[in-house]
Amino acid sequence: MLGRKAALAAALAALASGAISAEDPMPIEKEPRHRLAFENTRVRFFDVQLPPGYRSTMHIHHHDGVFVNISPSETEAEDWGKAPVRRPPRTPGESYFIGYSKTPKAHRVSNVGKTEYRVTDTEILQGCGGRPLDDSARAGPLLVDNDRVRVSQIELAPGASTTLHGPCGMLVLVSAGMAQFDMPGGVERVNFGPAGFKWRDGMTPVTFTNVGTDRLHAVDVLVK
Repeated sequence: MLGRKAALAAALAALASGAISAEDPMPIEKEPRHRLAFENTRVRFFDVQLPPGYRSTMHIHHHDGVFVNISPSETEAEDWGKAPVRRPPRTPGESYFIGYSKTPKAHRVSNVGKTEYRVTDTEILQGCGGRPLDDSARAGPLLVDNDRVRVSQIELAPGASTTLHGPCGMLVLVSAGMAQFDMPGGVERVNFGPAGFKWRDGMTPVTFTNVGTDRLHAVDVLVK
């Protein structure tokens, strides 16, 4: 029998060749509750919604990703070839980076709680130039800073603003709200729901303003 790492390598090779069998972990985009909401040459953005009692299929992560928790619930994580592990509910807005490009993983996640579990995954497919960033290039308190991304937490009272920096990035909304973007090409207003997102591409900073009536919570993923 193949060891777990060798089996995963074989599954990744099968994925690349298109020769996936029913027994193999599937590509993440084929998992029914991992909805691919956005894709370009830089990133793929997944909106993952698991209702209570849902047990995902076994699927493979092999791109680095930034995960932002939207709706908490107790979950059970099962890495391929290992026993399931119970996880307590996470806090909305809790964000973390996982370097799957160096250590791919096949797993399944089950929602064993009583509420929906929702999380977004911004997969980093390609960097945006790898330029050194000034320490001030952040939209709020720092959550993650490594060679691939700089992730900031944003909490804006009504009328408050912050700056979204380049070279490119994905803004992820944790809470619903009305926001305004002042950009080189003009002004745009967007009524976001939870897990709403906006991609930007360019070095010119963007002013992000809460023009709604409630406090706005978001996470900014600045891609290096």
